[in-house]
Amino acid sequence: MKNLKYIAFSFLIAGSSVFTGCLDEEPLYSQNNSVIFSTESNAKQALLGCYGYMAAPNGYGQQWQELPISASGFGWTNRNSGEDPNVSLNVMTSSTQVDYAWQGMYKVIAEVNAFLDNLNKSNLSDDVKSKLGAEAHFLRGVAYYNLVAHFGDVPMRTSASSSDGIAMPRTPKEQVFGLIIDDFKAALVLPETPNDGYATGLAAKAYLGKVYHKMACLDIDKQANLTNAKAMFDEVYGKYQLQPKFADLFVDHVNGSKESIFQLNYNAESTLVFNRACNRFAPAHSNSGIAWGTYKTTKALYDWMRATYPGDPRIAVSFLTSWRQHKNNQANDVPQKGDKPCANDSTYSYPYITYKVKGVYVMKNGKPVMESGKPLQQDFVAELPYADMTDPSNPSIAKFADYTKQAKEMNTGNIPLTGQALKDSTRLARIGESVKKDYAASGKEHASPYFGKMFDKKATGTRSHKNLIVYRYAEMLLLMADVYNELGNKDRAIELANEVLKRARQSVAGAKEPADWPKSLTQGQVREKLYYERIFEFVGEPNMYDMVRLKGVDFLKKALEKHNNHEITKESAKVYQETKNNKQDRLYNEVEGGALTPDFLKKNLLLPIPLSEINYNEGITVDQNNFGY
Repeated sequence: MKNLKYIAFSFLIAGSSVFTGCLDEEPLYSQNNSVIFSTESNAKQALLGCYGYMAAPNGYGQQWQELPISASGFGWTNRNSGEDPNVSLNVMTSSTQVDYAWQGMYKVIAEVNAFLDNLNKSNLSDDVKSKLGAEAHFLRGVAYYNLVAHFGDVPMRTSASSSDGIAMPRTPKEQVFGLIIDDFKAALVLPETPNDGYATGLAAKAYLGKVYHKMACLDIDKQANLTNAKAMFDEVYGKYQLQPKFADLFVDHVNGSKESIFQLNYNAESTLVFNRACNRFAPAHSNSGIAWGTYKTTKALYDWMRATYPGDPRIAVSFLTSWRQHKNNQANDVPQKGDKPCANDSTYSYPYITYKVKGVYVMKNGKPVMESGKPLQQDFVAELPYADMTDPSNPSIAKFADYTKQAKEMNTGNIPLTGQALKDSTRLARIGESVKKDYAASGKEHASPYFGKMFDKKATGTRSHKNLIVYRYAEMLLLMADVYNELGNKDRAIELANEVLKRARQSVAGAKEPADWPKSLTQGQVREKLYYERIFEFVGEPNMYDMVRLKGVDFLKKALEKHNNHEITKESAKVYQETKNNKQDRLYNEVEGGALTPDFLKKNLLLPIPLSEINYNEGITVDQNNFGY
């Protein structure tokens, strides 16, 4: 089968055996089709339709990037919009995002069920049925894992139906996991050879390890499933490799990466089916497409990671803190002003501020650049002075307020400052003013960093052409480390974690962080560090929601406390109380003053069953939703 990047998905047209080639069309293969596959070719075309729904906008083409990242606990909104309850961890059953994501995975399941039904009724050879069926089972396993990891007990539909709304109660998660395991076991017959964009037998083993680990985290036959996870991970270990440079995992059209366990590829030329998540995460005017700038990451997460691993090369990849401006969605950047790039040409966000110095102008050919008949003042860029902070993970507002005073003390004799002294004085004063004014009170787009991994500076319209790695080897290694640690072999766990840390450190020449973990760590320390490391490694990736909740309410509380205890965040929360501007950061569990009560934490381990499903499915009543909804 050709790479999905270079071909168009083909989908079965309802009521006929005619196929149309098309990444340029919405998937048309439907569960209502009753066509019996007459050839291997048309069966393959229908299978591509199942892949297509996994990659579609309600799948990983948008919603399964947007929702898990924005509602993770480390996202924030830059708009007064319906997404605000999600990012503030007050998700509602009426959330359209939750509804779309739910529908997206059940659409994959419906199409796979129909495909398997039609495949089994066909006269194709057993070998063909086994191979194509194995791929379909793999996709259903991924879909059901997403649902059970985010929603808990979910209706388990395994047969083609003429109606999505057939009455079906929620199935206990233990049974759903049983189906997931069976699906991935069915996929073990596939070749283990890597195949970009397609299911493989090796990927099925890696997913089985992930499923067993998840079950152990949920205390489902914990010891047995830890052992099962270890067995699967051990079989996979060493058959994938970490990408030498971390940044190369998120380049345009990442292909052939030995770190990719399962990925979805997109056609850059498609006008309808494409990776459209970029436009929700890209800052306004940051590319020539529709850059809505809907979501930012929290300042607390940025500072936490930076303080933990100063100089970690992953920081520049995971967080977007500066970008060139485009105007009116035009292809050309804002023209550079002056002889070299500077703040006049770019937009900067937290932890950077820009400032001007009176009498210092942008120069070109020895003369000030004129704008509207006036010389253009030079912009300078300053970063929060983390080196001055007692706790760089939690910048002190009081400390920054002192900078204004320091700036005045630099010129006690009221002598006009010039040169570097003027620049330093202005920088200190600007930092002192910015922390409250720009970072805490404004709610503007530069008040927080953005998620950087899905940013596509070449995006056009709502279309990004970047491929998406859904599950990568680094995740497997960190889950594997957790398994070894829980089974009492913390030294092996540290070795596995250090593989991931070493790759991050060696991504940029001369980087000293993240440093390897010492073998002197206790089992409990390794458990906690692994939890944090999964958050750092997977900032802004679709598994983020799951990673933050993987160890239950105790660790979820530890993570959310990083946000609630962040001084600039708390200042922003005060502003929100006064203005009710949804662009403001605020405390989680706001009603309880940010206390992160047990009920709040338990509620936020899962998303709610969407109201649309409850209204449509007579097997579920409103009082059967997840805890707290």
